[in-house]
Amino acid sequence: MAGIGFALRDLMAKDSLWAILESQIHGVVAVAGPWFFTIVTMALPSLMFDRETAGDATAGFVTVLLYAFSTSLALTGPIAITLTRLVSDKMFRHETQTIASSFVGAVLVAFLVVSPVAIVGLFTVELPIATRMQAVVALGLVTVNWIAAPMLSTIHQFRLLTSSYALGTGVFWLILRSRTEVEVHDLLMGFNVGMGLTNAILCGLVLHNFGHVGGHTFHLLGGLRKYWDLALGGLLYGAGIWVDKWLMWTAPEHVESLGGLSTYPTYDTVVFVAYVTTVPALALFIIKAETQLHEVCARFYQAIQRHADRRTIELARVEVRRTFYLAGRDVALFQAILTLLAVAVPTLLLDLVGMPHAGVFMFRFCVIGAAFHLGALLITVVLFYFDSRRTVLIINAVFLGSNLLLTWVTLQLGLRWYGVGYFMAGIVTFCTAWVLLDRAMSDLLILAFVRQNPAITESAPRAVIETMYFDAKTSPGPLDGVETADQLESIDTRDAARG
Repeated sequence: MAGIGFALRDLMAKDSLWAILESQIHGVVAVAGPWFFTIVTMALPSLMFDRETAGDATAGFVTVLLYAFSTSLALTGPIAITLTRLVSDKMFRHETQTIASSFVGAVLVAFLVVSPVAIVGLFTVELPIATRMQAVVALGLVTVNWIAAPMLSTIHQFRLLTSSYALGTGVFWLILRSRTEVEVHDLLMGFNVGMGLTNAILCGLVLHNFGHVGGHTFHLLGGLRKYWDLALGGLLYGAGIWVDKWLMWTAPEHVESLGGLSTYPTYDTVVFVAYVTTVPALALFIIKAETQLHEVCARFYQAIQRHADRRTIELARVEVRRTFYLAGRDVALFQAILTLLAVAVPTLLLDLVGMPHAGVFMFRFCVIGAAFHLGALLITVVLFYFDSRRTVLIINAVFLGSNLLLTWVTLQLGLRWYGVGYFMAGIVTFCTAWVLLDRAMSDLLILAFVRQNPAITESAPRAVIETMYFDAKTSPGPLDGVETADQLESIDTRDAARG
């Protein structure tokens, strides 16, 4: 699934500043397209309209998107990550003719999963019917975007990929420009048109790259059963990302918007901005680190498949470990610089999104926590190369549990501690992930020969052993007829005389 990384690495290799900048832009879109599109569209109305006249409409629009964004991510996480595994398996076996069908099936299953949320919102939230209908459409469009997101890494037309998000954002901006006064349903309608256009291009790219839609539409259901640990890990990770926001929406400082929906705008904004500071490092990882890791892992497993000697395989294992630590060092240094800049000048970033300086203390902790969170995320990507699904499941469970517990504790301590829970959860998760990764790197040969060996890990029907009876047919031996020790001694004396 690292195909786009190789294409962007080739672009970066061109000797020009624009090529480097362009590769970073496309990399950001490839790894965080849905996040960036949603963040930009949530910020546009507040930047384009006066707060006194459109403040309520903007707040209601952002609230609806937050609920659609969080619920769809948490619920579609298992589907998206299982689809990723199935697509990568199909690409490895050169069975790309069924990928489009699997993608369509994943979208249909995702719609089925989020439909209860849509029904509850449609009939219980106290909003005008037009607003509720637009909100349901937004939920569906965001859901499709989450399913399409993992497919983006297989698409080599990175310029079309970036253009799709730029076009959707531009259409939303044009719709807002044509309005002098807006309501919540107007903003949602503009968002739906822009997101719908983006989704149409993305889905068109997937279907164009992988052919027609045929059989195996619901192959995903079998994948969910086979890779249940992978799907559960996706569910835990999606919930872990949002559990601190859900808890903070109950803080005494929360704000109730239209329909009685609660949010905490200050905390939500500082966390989103903190996430943005990690995206350049994530793009660097996809372009540089993951491509290098992919190559050395391929050489390692090829050495095993060629039945190379132990020394060759051990050298390949050492190269995998060395490549990871060198690439990880580069990404860590890059992220450390970005984090230090964000911590040093937080007011500059908060002014860009129109947030009060009261959130500076909260922002600093969230920025550092996001850096550790990124480190844990990248470690899980590396562990997936070794098919360590249970290990990733443990990491995601630690992230969800620690973020839930520590955010709840800081919520009880009061305003001065807001953001510390996520910060500490990021550190705990990163330390856990690092220990487990280091152990996996040391046990890479065991992983390859034992834990990833289908003959050992997969149950197969055993051959039935039948008892067979036969008549023994023997010929006389040298000791036949010997009954006493004297007879045996005489035989030894005879053999010695012949010798």
